[in-house]
Amino acid sequence: MSTSKPRKKQRGKGISRGEKIVGLVVVIVVVWAAYSLSQPSSPATTTTTSASGAPDFTLPIVDANGLTGQKVSLSSFRGKVVLLEFMEPWCSHCQTMAPVLENLYQQYGSNVVFLTVAGPWNGAKASDAASFISGYHSSWVYLYDSSGTTFTAYNVQATPTFFLIDKNGQIVRTYQGEVAAETLAADIARLSS
Repeated sequence: MSTSKPRKKQRGKGISRGEKIVGLVVVIVVVWAAYSLSQPSSPATTTTTSASGAPDFTLPIVDANGLTGQKVSLSSFRGKVVLLEFMEPWCSHCQTMAPVLENLYQQYGSNVVFLTVAGPWNGAKASDAASFISGYHSSWVYLYDSSGTTFTAYNVQATPTFFLIDKNGQIVRTYQGEVAAETLAADIARLSS
């Protein structure tokens, strides 16, 4: 009579479903962390520039419904103070700034032109900018730079980047990253008075 122990069922050589899910979560966290570290940090970098001419551009307008078929040129606002933002719809810092800009627009929009240029990076399309406008209830003018040439003309390295342009079309202030509402309000008030 032989006494043999019951054999344990051996596990297959593959990875279990649970291990796959854990692995996927780890990959997502690592990718998110790398992306977050590549974005500009808060507080914003603010640069006072010696006045230099803001490069002119003409871009199509996008609203909450998509491209409108209209275009606008920066030079058409000569004689007015302009707050020019460069953003990407997927940018978390841009998303954080959207309500800040809306509040500033409500306060200063009658005296200052607010323009946002949305870019095409990471596959962003005009429809993504439209969704952003709708989702954040943005009231000011958005433009879509499908080729990124306006981003290049302004040497935009990260989003959001803001340029404060005086009535003569000169860039007098540059901000990169999230900016305190008080900082923007003080600079806008100084130029628009």
